[in-house]
Amino acid sequence: MANQKLENLLNLALEVEEAIREKSGQLGVGFSGKTRNWELIVKYNGNIGRLQSGVVKVEELIAGYAVVTLPEPLIDTFTQLEEVEFVEKPKRLYFSTMAGKQASCIFPVTVRPPYLTGKGVLVAVIDSGDGVMEMP
Repeated sequence: MANQKLENLLNLALEVEEAIREKSGQLGVGFSGKTRNWELIVKYNGNIGRLQSGVVKVEELIAGYAVVTLPEPLIDTFTQLEEVEFVEKPKRLYFSTMAGKQASCIFPVTVRPPYLTGKGVLVAVIDSGDGVMEMP
């Protein structure tokens, strides 16, 4: 049965043979065949830094997230820890941006005249940071 604390894509990556994982282009992202370790994104609570060891590497980020590197056989044990809320594998940015470009119809203007590239365009995101959404 799939581990409920693992994202579906990570569950799939752990279930398939390594040869299939390597061929997919997405399932093997975050896995090092040389060290047999996974680099994973973890949503946690409490003190995840206590897990730092010679085998498990923890890089705490912000807002209850960390990047954890650990051997594949330890993933199930790791997810059973109370501090661990959810675990996902990193994604290739290329695949993430491709879907957005297709949905926004950017491809047609980049492959024919006037061959728009976005070079020289400045984009800003302004956020109040309060995280509160008002409902009417």
